[in-house]
Amino acid sequence: MTVLLPSCTSRAATPSKSQLTNANISKPKLTFVPLATATLMLSLLGYSAASHAEVEEDGRFWLNLTMEGSLSQEHKLGWYMELQPRFKEEGREHDQTLIRPAINYKLSDRASIWLGYADVRTHAASGTNHEQRWWQQFLYTFPPTASGIVLTSRTRFEQRNFDIGDDTGYRVRQLVRAIKKVNGSDSLSWLVWDELFISTRSTDWGALSGFDQNRAFAGIAWQAAPNARLEVGYVNQYVRGENLDRMNHILSTSLFLRF
Repeated sequence: MTVLLPSCTSRAATPSKSQLTNANISKPKLTFVPLATATLMLSLLGYSAASHAEVEEDGRFWLNLTMEGSLSQEHKLGWYMELQPRFKEEGREHDQTLIRPAINYKLSDRASIWLGYADVRTHAASGTNHEQRWWQQFLYTFPPTASGIVLTSRTRFEQRNFDIGDDTGYRVRQLVRAIKKVNGSDSLSWLVWDELFISTRSTDWGALSGFDQNRAFAGIAWQAAPNARLEVGYVNQYVRGENLDRMNHILSTSLFLRF
């Protein structure tokens, strides 16, 4: 899943027949642009498109407990459960609770398809909003690079409904994740990822068509046991608003358990 861009080379004078016979003709080379670079470029375009608005900043704290396991002896069909409490106002106030179950099917050792649901409760000054969300995704892990970096692509499509409106919102999310072991350690890895959110339509409950938000993470992953991994780091979340954009600085802690 790469973008192929032919490199441009300048032409010299037209060679003679003898030159064509005796000289090696160099062919145009192809430059490979990784999927991560393409996603970053789209994210930057989204930032620039939303930069017209004033930006409100906040410090936040996100917790994530993710559990998963197998539903078949062949280990092709699996279950997944995610629980996320989130806090705002420098961590002093409860902002959101997200419960996200799913099932997945392995197409190969590197690719899988998913079907899931999310129940999201958001606490605001006017009360608690309830979102119900169906989602589908395709997950693919690339072979390690020569330097030991493992790239993962996750493409997710969401159908979103709120109790404060009648419209169904549709949103596409593209995540690219890169992980590399820390030199000299078998259990610690450097971890970065970026996720771009695009809404396909505006809704009566506040979704705006186009760029919705972007999340960028940098941190470390600790493989505490074969079935347990802890990821801790910083998330920069930029959210587009109608009149006021938001930039949240988030301390993220995620525990992943496999059964």
